[in-house]
Amino acid sequence: MAAADLQPMAVAPRAPGEYAPAAGVRAVEKLQHAAEPLRGARVLHVSVAGAEGRVPELLGGLLPLAAGTGVEVEWRVLFGSPELRATAAALQSGLRGGESGIEDAAWADYLEACDQAARSLRDDYDAVVLHDAALGLAVGLETPVVWRLHEDASLPEPDALARAAELAERCSGVLVPDASFAPELFANGRLHVAAPGIDPLDPRNLQLEARLPGRVVRPLGVDLERPFCLQVLELDRWDDPHAAIDAFRLAKAEEPDLQLVLAALLDRAATESWQAAKEISDYAEDTDGVLLLTTYEGLGSLEVGALLLLARTVIERSLREGFEIAPFEALWKRTPVVGGPAFAIRDGVDGFLAPGADEAAAHIVELVRDPGLAAEMGRSGRERVREHFLVTAALERELRALADSLGAG
Repeated sequence: MAAADLQPMAVAPRAPGEYAPAAGVRAVEKLQHAAEPLRGARVLHVSVAGAEGRVPELLGGLLPLAAGTGVEVEWRVLFGSPELRATAAALQSGLRGGESGIEDAAWADYLEACDQAARSLRDDYDAVVLHDAALGLAVGLETPVVWRLHEDASLPEPDALARAAELAERCSGVLVPDASFAPELFANGRLHVAAPGIDPLDPRNLQLEARLPGRVVRPLGVDLERPFCLQVLELDRWDDPHAAIDAFRLAKAEEPDLQLVLAALLDRAATESWQAAKEISDYAEDTDGVLLLTTYEGLGSLEVGALLLLARTVIERSLREGFEIAPFEALWKRTPVVGGPAFAIRDGVDGFLAPGADEAAAHIVELVRDPGLAAEMGRSGRERVREHFLVTAALERELRALADSLGAG
């Protein structure tokens, strides 16, 4: 049988007042008001080790701030045997529309392992928030449970949806980043829309002194005398760098000096990431001006932040959206976004929703030729992120949804 364990993660409280310069005093006041009903409550968050997506980064900003508001938060990571990890990954993939291929025996083992892990927890939590494939723990929890689904599950694989729905019935609430992410099956009174947000105090999002971005990016091989567009990748099956390369080829025919930087924080231990990187390199082999940068070339959070700041535009292309943080980080750095996501980008205001390569290429060329337009869109995008997509607003939404779910439950 697959075994599972829950590894505690450190959460150091961070005072809401630290966010006032970035988010504004009013945003901090609204957050503290939302925290009032939950002050002193014990809330456990559980994520899954090795899962795709940005959940660890999102929780790394959200939970310290929650602790700073007076909520007693804990964070644990579910990990276990290769079989358990494979089943959890398959469930998450199936919810996004991939083929899960979970055998009944593997699912039974997964639930039994999750049940044992859940029963090992203390029983005095006021709520447990399960992120994505950690949903399996709902089978063994008596405490009120909320499922936090970060993926776009609007067109899930039927088998994965059926398995998840049975577990979701045990939950007091289901939280999604946007209403469009939820399958119709979850469109009931337990569904809450609560978009995550980026942490403006994360090193990747801090304002850098004037000359530092150039000094950070130049050693990576980017020619700062020429404009470049950027796509930040996770090197999983859901990002679509091929579409970005196709759009770039069309744009480069109009603007020969243009460069495309594909930035990916490569997991050195993940074979799939290496395979994805090789496929990207092969696809772009005959295209001049494409630069694939990974951890091996010295890419880290500081470098990604500098690239986001210096790019003329960020391209966001996914086969199926999860909550991707790169577009919001780009807008925070006053860089317009071409492509999406639709719930974040106001077409023609802080970027362009471009469904095809031709439209994306035309907008890339437009932004390269009109730096004033790019700057205007960037300013608009930063204000939108300040109002709606910083961690302060995200935590306010989550606390209100959590309070509603617990009241309903």
